[in-house]
Amino acid sequence: MRIAVIGAGSGYMPGVIRGVLHRAGDLAGTELACHDVDAGHLEIMTRLARRMFSAAGAAVTVSAHTDLKAAVDGASYVFTTFRPGGLAARHLDESIPLKYGVVGQETAGPGGFLMALRSVPVLLEIASLTGPDAWIVNYTNPTNIVTDAVARTTGARIIGLCDQAIGDTEMWAELLGLPFEGLEADWAGLNHATWAQRLRLDGHELDLPRLLDDLEVPGGGATPWRDPSRMAELAKTLGFLPNSYAKYYFFHDEVVEELRRKGTTRAQDVLAMLPAYYARVAAEAEKADPDPSRERGGGEHGEFAVDVICALHRDEGRRMIVNTRNGGATPSLDPDAIVEVPSLVGRSGPVPLTMGPLPAPVRGLTQAIHVYERLASDAAVTGDRRTALQALMAHPFVRSKHTAEKILDEGLAAHRDHLPQFTRP
Repeated sequence: MRIAVIGAGSGYMPGVIRGVLHRAGDLAGTELACHDVDAGHLEIMTRLARRMFSAAGAAVTVSAHTDLKAAVDGASYVFTTFRPGGLAARHLDESIPLKYGVVGQETAGPGGFLMALRSVPVLLEIASLTGPDAWIVNYTNPTNIVTDAVARTTGARIIGLCDQAIGDTEMWAELLGLPFEGLEADWAGLNHATWAQRLRLDGHELDLPRLLDDLEVPGGGATPWRDPSRMAELAKTLGFLPNSYAKYYFFHDEVVEELRRKGTTRAQDVLAMLPAYYARVAAEAEKADPDPSRERGGGEHGEFAVDVICALHRDEGRRMIVNTRNGGATPSLDPDAIVEVPSLVGRSGPVPLTMGPLPAPVRGLTQAIHVYERLASDAAVTGDRRTALQALMAHPFVRSKHTAEKILDEGLAAHRDHLPQFTRP
C-alpha cells in the first residue's frame, strides 16, 4: 500500500520512521510517499528513512515529493503532521494572545485558534485530493478542530490523533507509584480537555479515589511538557485525573505571568535548537545504520500513528484513544461532536466506547470548549470574521470582547499569507 506523509521534513519524522520499523513486518511492500514544502529538510529525512529501512532489512520504499497532489495520489492512508507557517507562525500564535493577558499556546485558546485558521484550509485541500476509500490520519493541530472541519465539510474519512493520553498516563503512573506497563486510563472529553474517572492495571479496576487521597503533591516547577505539582493538586481536588492541559484553565493567570517572565516563547526555544538538530540528523543519515536522537518527537510519537494505520488496515479492532465522532460515547456532548475517547479501531474506522457523562466539576468547562471548537471550525472553513470573533469570545481563556477583537485583528493581519479564506474577494 501507499502511505503519504504530509510534513515529512519535520523534526518528528525520525519517530515516524521508528514507528514504521516497529511494524515493518505488517507493512512489508509499503511505499512512504513523503511530502514537505521544505525541500532541504525533506531530503535529509527521506535519506535517513532509506538508510534506516535498509539497515533493518525492512521492505519499505521511500519517495520524496514537494507537490502535494503527487504525494497523495493513490495513497490508502494520508498521515498529516505539519505546521502551516512553521515555527515562526507558532511564535506569533504564542506571543499575540500573551500581549493581551491570555495564555499563548499552540493548540489551546487563541493560539490554537490561529493555528486552526491556517491548518484547516490545507486539510480541506488534502481531503479534496484524497481517494474516497482512503483514510486521513491527522496529527496536525489543533486536531479536534481540524478533524471536525474535515468531517463536517467533506466526504473524506478522517481520524484525529494526539499522543497526549499516552504521555499523561505515563505521568500519572509516576505520580501514583504505579507501573506504566499495563496501566490503562479511560480518558474522555475533547482533545487537550480529557478527564479520567477510571484507572485499570492489567485489566483490574483500581480504587482511584483512595489513590488520590494518598497522593502527595510533589514540589518542583513545570517543564514544557509536564507540570506534576499542579496536576496532583488538581486531581486531589477534583477526585479524578485531569489532562495536563488543564493547568491552562485552572491556573490561567499564574501561567500567563510565568510565560511573561520567561521572556521567550516555546517556538523561539525550539527554533534556537533546530539548526543543530537537523545537522545531527543529517550526519546520522550518512551512516550505514543510523540511530537519530529521540528529541523533538523522535520516539513513540510516530509509533502511535503507525499503530493506528495498522489497526485500520489490518482490521485489528484495537482499543486506542483517538478523536472521532461522539455518537453516544458521552451524552454530555453533542452526538456529532468530535471527542477524544477510547475506541475500537478497525477497517471500518474507530468505534467509540461508551464512557458515560463527563464528571460534573468539569462538564460545563468541557461543553464550553466544544462550543468554541465548533465555532472555530466554522470560522476556519468559511473565513467569516463574525464567526471567528464569536469563537474567541466563547473560549474560557478570553474574558473580554475587546480582548477577543484585538487578538483576532492582530492574528488575521500577522497570518494573512496563510489565510486564503479570509482574504478572498
